[in-house]
Amino acid sequence: VRYEDSGVNWRLRDGYGRLLEKLSRGLPIALDTPVSRIDHGGREIRLDTARGTVTARRVIVTVPTSILAAEVLRFDPLLPDKLAAAAGLPLGVDDKLFIELSGSFRGVEPDMFLVGSTTSPETMTYQVRPLDRPAIYSFFGGRFAAALEREGQAAMFSFAADELAHLLGNDVRRQIAPLASTAWQQDWWARGSYSHALLGHAEDRALLAAPVDDRLFFAGEATSPNFFSTAHGAYISGLAASEAALASLARD
Repeated sequence: VRYEDSGVNWRLRDGYGRLLEKLSRGLPIALDTPVSRIDHGGREIRLDTARGTVTARRVIVTVPTSILAAEVLRFDPLLPDKLAAAAGLPLGVDDKLFIELSGSFRGVEPDMFLVGSTTSPETMTYQVRPLDRPAIYSFFGGRFAAALEREGQAAMFSFAADELAHLLGNDVRRQIAPLASTAWQQDWWARGSYSHALLGHAEDRALLAAPVDDRLFFAGEATSPNFFSTAHGAYISGLAASEAALASLARD
């Protein structure tokens, strides 16, 4: 088993958006500009985007493995080893439902964890009053999550309300309301949550991470050898790819 759990996984009180805002401050980031093709056959790398062509000396690719395997982003010349590695590291489905909580419940302490069912895979887990806030976070995954995604947030909340009523009593129904939910498999630019290695494909992480001609570099949680499926794994891999790209420029 190569995964390393540090045991230090902190929640961001104000959400990932605040962190991304700070990290991206001052950077020229273009949103709504998907890249459809990376032409790395010439002296300069050409990126075909929805807003025209961009040229670069180095490129760091961080898109999900689902996008690479489906060739939504194409490489010219082709990179069959990268496509095969991405296919060996498909994305699973793991979603969250955020529920507003009004009132209070006896015996429910901040950051209490509850499990809907210990016998059925079609269940959710719940974190009640995270960071002592009036909310419930629910987590669910696999085929069950994929099915609920297709049905929508109302179906997610209906299922959660039934389980919470069983766990906390029927009065809870009057004190909860849906806030937001994720649906990562339905997201065109994600098509899943985070990667897992198919049987016999653990080495695909290193294959996916390997640079091409010292000009194309790859990062993302799927490339992390020990912290895959995590935000910090993605972040660390991005730092490593950036340092490698800068070092390659210095050698030109």
